[in-house]
Amino acid sequence: MTHNNEYLAYKVLELKYSDRGYDLVDHAIASGEDVPVRQMCAKVHPVLYQRMQDACDNLGVSQRRFIESAVATAIHEAEELLAEHFPGDQS
Repeated sequence: MTHNNEYLAYKVLELKYSDRGYDLVDHAIASGEDVPVRQMCAKVHPVLYQRMQDACDNLGVSQRRFIESAVATAIHEAEELLAEHFPGDQS
C-alpha cells in the first residue's frame, strides 16, 4: 500500500467512525448526565487489562469505546456462527 493509499484509507476510516457519537456519550457519562447505558463488569487478568489500557492510550480511544467495539464484534461473530450451525433456532 502506498503512502497515499494509507492516508486515504485513514481518512475514510476516520470519517466512518467519527460520526458515531462516542465522544458525546463519553462526555455525557463523565458529566453525570442520565445516559441510557448499562454497566458491564468482568474480572480479567491484570496483563490483559494493562494491554487494553495500552491499546486505548496508543489509539486515543476511551476504554468504553474500545470494549463496546470488541463486544459488538464478538456478538456479531457468535450470531453468525449460531445461524450457520443452528439455522432457525435463534431468538
